[in-house]
Formats: sequence, structure tokens, C-alpha cells
Amino acid sequence: MLKELFVNLTILMSFLFLYHQLFRQGLYAVKRNRLNQLLVGILAGLLGIILMLFSIRINDTTLIDLRHIPILLVTIFGGWIPMMVSSLIIVCIRFLLGIGLSTFLNVLFIVGSGLAFYYISKKIDHIWWLTATALFVSNVIFSVVMFLSIPINSIYRELLIIYWFISFVSGFIAVYMNNYLRKTNQLFKEYRRNSYTDSLTGLNNVRSFDIAINQLQQKAKKKNQHVSLMIMDIDFFKHINDTYGHPEGDTILRGVAHELQELAGKDDVVSRNGGEEFTIIAPAKSHQEAMVLAEKVRSNMEQNVFYIKDGLQELTITLSIGVATYPEQAEEINDLYHKADEALYEAKHTGRNRVCGYRKG
Repeated sequence: MLKELFVNLTILMSFLFLYHQLFRQGLYAVKRNRLNQLLVGILAGLLGIILMLFSIRINDTTLIDLRHIPILLVTIFGGWIPMMVSSLIIVCIRFLLGIGLSTFLNVLFIVGSGLAFYYISKKIDHIWWLTATALFVSNVIFSVVMFLSIPINSIYRELLIIYWFISFVSGFIAVYMNNYLRKTNQLFKEYRRNSYTDSLTGLNNVRSFDIAINQLQQKAKKKNQHVSLMIMDIDFFKHINDTYGHPEGDTILRGVAHELQELAGKDDVVSRNGGEEFTIIAPAKSHQEAMVLAEKVRSNMEQNVFYIKDGLQELTITLSIGVATYPEQAEEINDLYHKADEALYEAKHTGRNRVCGYRKG
């Protein structure tokens, strides 16, 4: 029996692991996506069938299985649609195996357990109290079903003790494993997102900036398109940090990021490359068009009012912006950053709060 229990637990763990690997990208909105709910229900139903095939032998005439555990999992984590789908699949397969009293009792157990799981999941939020209550009710239903099929004797009592033990152990292990894998995959997604996104502003970070430049290099050459780059610094940002503190400086950075996203075109790539430096990659914009956009950004920032100190104090800032365009000022797109940075240097050293385009020579 312990050997067969181990096999069943191994099947459960393996299935959960594979599921979380294969469907990693769509796991966290199951309750809001009907297609995902349907898919989860089908997979749970298939897992229930597999667990039926690997039943645990109690004695020469009695078998039990863990078909209710997948239904419990999808009800807790997916809602009523996957619960209904998985239950229906298991019930249909049970009818295909033969029709008799035991069939209808099994259907009663599956349907009753599924409905109980769903009702309890709506009443209890704490996952472990939910799991314990759901398993308890399901085991009670199983006990009633067994009472209707076999008389109360030593075999009946032995069967119930073993089943309650196996059901609770398997249920808690399955819920723990599923919850652990969900959290692990969620952390993986956050780490992956943070590796390409600036955590403070939500803009692309320097890694995303490099990827965008490299992708545009091939596309622009192939289609003979312009690519413009604007590099901008917040003027005297160190003074802001020193005077008002870094938390207020972060408020300014987030505000600038928001304004840049509002002003940039739908195909433009806005990034924070570090510190107070921001960039806008403008595909298909000529140098003149990029200069117009840069001046619009500069003018908007100069006129904008930022609120710091919990909204109690107003602050204005200015930007210095350097602009370079492929192929006018740079023969290679990878040279754009160097050229735009030279233009930014000129803007800073000729008075700040201005836009300068790269000039050869």
C-alpha cells in the first residue's frame, strides 16, 4: 500500500511540475480567463483518470484512488469552471468503465466532493483551513458512499482509516506543492521583468535599451529607415537630491518618466539608462522630426510642475537633450549613443535647458 501511495504522490508531483513548466506564462490569471479555466479543467480530469488507473490496493477486493485531489486543486486555484470540467471528464470515464451501483456511488462522491470544494472555497480564504475543511467534507462523503455499498464491519473501519489518512496526506502535499510552484514561477516572472525594466520608473532599463538598438539596426538597414536617439539629463539633479533628499528625487524621476511616456510616439522606446539619464529611441523619425519631438519634451518639462513633500511643495525642472540620427549623423546605429551623448555634452555646456543635435566636425 505504501508503495502504491508513493507512486500516486509521484504522479501528482510530476504532473504539477510539468504543468507549471509548460504553462508558466498563463498561470496567474486562470480565474479571469475562460480558455485557461477550460484547459486547466481538462488537464485535471486527465490527471484524475491517471490516478484512477493507479489505484491503491487495500486488500484483495478493495481499491481506493486519489481522483478527488485534482478536483480539489483546480477548485481552489481555478474556480468553478475547471471544477465542473474535471468532474465531468472523470464521471464520463467512470460510466465508460461500466454501469452499476458502484458507478452511481462513485459519481455521487465526485459530484458531491466537487460542489463541496467550490462552496467551501467561497467561504474560507485561508488556504490551509480551506484544504483541511474541504478534505474533511470529501472524506465524510466518501464514508457515506462506502456505507451504502458495504456493511459496517472491520473491513469498513480499516478502509475508512486508511482512506482518511491517505486523502489528507495526499491533499495537503498536493496543495503545498502547487502553491509552492505558483509562488516560484511568480518570482521567476518578477525577476525576469525586473531584469528588463527599471524598478523605480517602470521604463525600459539599459538592457532593454541595448536590445532595442540591436533589433533596429537590422530592420533600419534592411528597410533604409531613419532611427533617431535622444539622450536627456535632468539639470542639476544632484542639487535636488542634496536639497530635498533622495525619496523626493525618486518622485521627480517617476514624474519625468510618466511625462516622457505621454509625449513619446507609440513606436518610440523610452528608457531610463541610469541615474537621471533618460533616452528615447525614435524609429523612422528623421533628424528634424526628432529635434521637434526633443524640443516638445524640453518645453513640456520646463512648464510642468512636480509636487514633492507629500504634495505640499512645488518644484520645476529642466532637461538638457542631445539628438543624433542614423544615417545622417551616424553611419552605424551602434554609434548613435556616442553621437547623441556628444550633443548632450554640448547642451549642458552651452547653458543647459536646451536641445542640441549632433554636428559633425
